[in-house]
Amino acid sequence: MLGNFRIRKLGKLETVLNLTLGVFLMACGYYFFVIPSDLVTGGSTGISIIMTRYFTNVPISVFSAGFNILFLIAGWIFLGKKALFKTLYGSLLFPAILALLELVLPDPQFADRDLLLVTLFAGGLAGIGFGIVCKYGGSTGGTDIAIQIVKKYSRMSLAFCVYAVEAPIIIAGALTNQQGVSTGVVMALYAIVVILISGKVADSFLIGSQSKKAVNIITDHPKELKAVLFASLRRGVTEIQITGGYTENKKTLLIMVILNAEYHFVTQIIASADPKAFVYVTPASEIQGAWSSKEEVFLNRGESQKPVAK
Repeated sequence: MLGNFRIRKLGKLETVLNLTLGVFLMACGYYFFVIPSDLVTGGSTGISIIMTRYFTNVPISVFSAGFNILFLIAGWIFLGKKALFKTLYGSLLFPAILALLELVLPDPQFADRDLLLVTLFAGGLAGIGFGIVCKYGGSTGGTDIAIQIVKKYSRMSLAFCVYAVEAPIIIAGALTNQQGVSTGVVMALYAIVVILISGKVADSFLIGSQSKKAVNIITDHPKELKAVLFASLRRGVTEIQITGGYTENKKTLLIMVILNAEYHFVTQIIASADPKAFVYVTPASEIQGAWSSKEEVFLNRGESQKPVAK
């Protein structure tokens, strides 16, 4: 399936509004489905759910804000100021929205709660919200920061770092379930389903189901564009001289194959270097030759983001 479009630079107001929308959808998914069902899906919210089992008079938004602030401090110490400012907005907005929902709808209980429907809607809302946040270059903070710290100071892959941080939280949720460990194990399995659904939905929302894309860029400024691309990520670029069929003007076609997670980062690079560039994207389902699928390609942006529990 061919996607033709002209890219544009994102305004600050548009970015903030969409980041707010994404965080709001994630908060709704957790507040209306995950939290009332006592599902510990990892993340700072999962830790907060465990804490409210022992401190029932404390709102979950308070624990969420507290843990997010602790993670922000850890990010400041181990990752630096730049990483902190990238996550600050989402980290503080998420518990603020939870607090607002607690004030407006203090008891979001539904009769005859079906855990299958809960996992579907929770995973769907969280996935769409996270996809929007990632699309506009944001971060939800929380254990995302812990994952980045583990990745920085270890040789483990990003996926393994996610498991290393989130798995203990889910296991702790199963062991501390007030209805017993057997019920806790079942709830943990549902929690894993929520994570899987949210990850799949977020990935599909970002760019579709294909794992790789071929980006074709028609530009009048190939040298400037290649310089920015090479300085920002480790991907090869093929350059072809072409002629416009209607104008008969000489132009340059740049072709590069990227991962889904790199897509919106690449489009923003193109928009900054050549706003008038024409771009079309096609699936790259099969690749042979010297092409690396490693996800550690971002040099100036840090690690690529993965949909993980909030």
